[in-house]
Amino acid sequence: MGFAKIHGRLTTRVGCSVRFGAPADVLTRGGAAGHGTIVAEVWADPSINDLPPRPIDDPHDWGDYSFASQLIHWNDGSYSIRLAYYRRRIGEDYWEYASQMTVNADTAIVKELLEHTLEQQAWFSNPPQLGHP
Repeated sequence: MGFAKIHGRLTTRVGCSVRFGAPADVLTRGGAAGHGTIVAEVWADPSINDLPPRPIDDPHDWGDYSFASQLIHWNDGSYSIRLAYYRRRIGEDYWEYASQMTVNADTAIVKELLEHTLEQQAWFSNPPQLGHP
């Protein structure tokens, strides 16, 4: 993961800057990276952010994952919502942004995607029920 290390507990990212590098095809057409600031966020389970690191004792343990929705205000004045996650490896005491390839889109698109997802009530049963949309 090559992003800044967040030592100790995972705290709010509101006020943190974000930079999205432009894809190669955009760069070849003269496009540039996007720059913005996280202006609001919600966490799926914020209690995970306060847990102490765990020792390495299970080779199948992938570590701690904390999921958030973040509202980003871009320098061009637009907004997007990013569905992000942060990861802390087992045996380490720092978190890293881990969702380099994640959903980040115009707020209306994210709203529509989440509404359609939540309509799939059978997906949320245990175990999920598969049906035709």
